[in-house]
Amino acid sequence: MSIETYLSDLDLNRIRFRRTSLTFREAKAVWLLRFRGTHTHVIAAMLGTNPGRVSDVLKGKEHVGSRDAAMNIYIGKSLI
Repeated sequence: MSIETYLSDLDLNRIRFRRTSLTFREAKAVWLLRFRGTHTHVIAAMLGTNPGRVSDVLKGKEHVGSRDAAMNIYIGKSLI
């Protein structure tokens, strides 16, 4: 059996984007998704990156200030 034949019976998700880093805007999206309770690995899959990049944002290693900016969006203060 070929790989294509074997995989053809599975319902696989499409990978549309692959990111090696996240922008500040994407970092805000990480926080907004986290506020909703989305798991790190799911956020990573949604953004086309690995969980390490998401973790860097959530731990404050990357995009300092993105949590506060996302919180402002979450509570309705700003959409910028």
